Amino acid sequence: MIHQFIISTQESDMRGCSEVPAVATPAWRQSRLMQWIPVFPAPVPRLLGSSLVFVMGRAVSLPLVVLYLAQALQLSQTRIGWMLAFASLVATLSGPLAGMLADRVAKTRLMAIACMIAAAAVLMLSVSPNAGFAMLALAAIEAALVLRSVSLKALLADYLPGELRARAFSMNYLMINLGFTIGPLIGAGLFAYWIAAPFWLAAIFILAAGWMVRDSAMRRSQAASLPLAESSAAKTSLRETLQALRSDRILLLFTLASILTSFVFGRFISGYLAQYLIAVYGAQQAAGTITTVLVTNAVMVVCLQYLVGSRMQNRHLLRWITAGVGFYLLGLTGYAVSDSKLSWILATVVFSLGEIIVVPCEYLFIDLIAPASQRGAYYGVQTLASLGTALNAVVCAYLLTHVGSNAMFASLILAGALGVVLYATGWFLRQRRAVQTATCDQHATPESHEYSDAIRLLAGNAVRGLRNLS
Repeated sequence: MIHQFIISTQESDMRGCSEVPAVATPAWRQSRLMQWIPVFPAPVPRLLGSSLVFVMGRAVSLPLVVLYLAQALQLSQTRIGWMLAFASLVATLSGPLAGMLADRVAKTRLMAIACMIAAAAVLMLSVSPNAGFAMLALAAIEAALVLRSVSLKALLADYLPGELRARAFSMNYLMINLGFTIGPLIGAGLFAYWIAAPFWLAAIFILAAGWMVRDSAMRRSQAASLPLAESSAAKTSLRETLQALRSDRILLLFTLASILTSFVFGRFISGYLAQYLIAVYGAQQAAGTITTVLVTNAVMVVCLQYLVGSRMQNRHLLRWITAGVGFYLLGLTGYAVSDSKLSWILATVVFSLGEIIVVPCEYLFIDLIAPASQRGAYYGVQTLASLGTALNAVVCAYLLTHVGSNAMFASLILAGALGVVLYATGWFLRQRRAVQTATCDQHATPESHEYSDAIRLLAGNAVRGLRNLS
């Protein structure tokens, strides 16, 4: 009897969670095209809009940083390179700390603080009297970017169920690419009139993004839309979080895999492809080909990112990441044998498909294993993947200079293949953990298990009934 009661209660419980009240669907939502557009909770579109505005600020000024430092401070390219490397190192090391903060402080507050820090640092950069001051400003900007990025991903995971997170991550990546498509054009025009103008405009954009997540409407919609299970998740201590991160082998495997895929993808246009093209064709012809590759990549990502990302499902993540890295490897092979502009375009189309798939998948793998109370910390650890980007610049430059382009492309292909192996290993470890947990549950005393389930379901129904009456 108890067993039948549990089944019937579970079925009614599932119906209550999954069915949507019978509300007439507006005519504009009934078209096949509009069904592709998800209906996110109220705060999510504002968060995604703030990403576009924030990235516009980055894109207005970021491509001009090297030119500005060279002209305003008369710094050599070598010195500028060391400054940028230091800023990237600070960003990488600040990721885990930013994640643990996101688990303990209101995420919207952290995002607003990050925007204020970034805006102030951008203005500091525009008036820097020397290289040391400029290097501190660059480090502050990079650390603020990481804090905002980790807080945003954790907040999206709080607001959305699993099936919508892939769409939200893909939409956020689309906003980033839209910002980097439009922003540099504005920055280049302003730079021609006054070299500090792009940085002042960037500060305005960044502050506007901070306002978007901290105004009263955002706070009210956050309180109304945040799921109860997430808003009431128990907070773990710093010691417990560190122990969990250190002992989670699956997190380690996924992070190492992300480092390897970032080694393949990180700065592939401005990094190893630019170096390869200059070595093979010379600077003049390389400039035209790099522009073609950049435009092709931007068009592919903007047009297909959401359409592909919205189809990703958690149960098929291993297939998706394998396909994505496979496109990476095919694209790299195409780059290695390309001898015309058309072949470069075709190779970029294939490589861009890999980017469209892999970038959201990396976050979904982490989201799959992150406890609700430690999502920020897990996302923070995942930012260590940027080590792959840093290694890419050093390793590829060395191989191209001392060994040859074939060795460079071979190392990139090997890194991508090893990344898939690590993802697969972590995936199967996770599956085995789930089976072991289920086996332990089956060994529990059946009668006590049934009675405890009945009590838990009765209590849950009672709480829901009280909530509906309130």
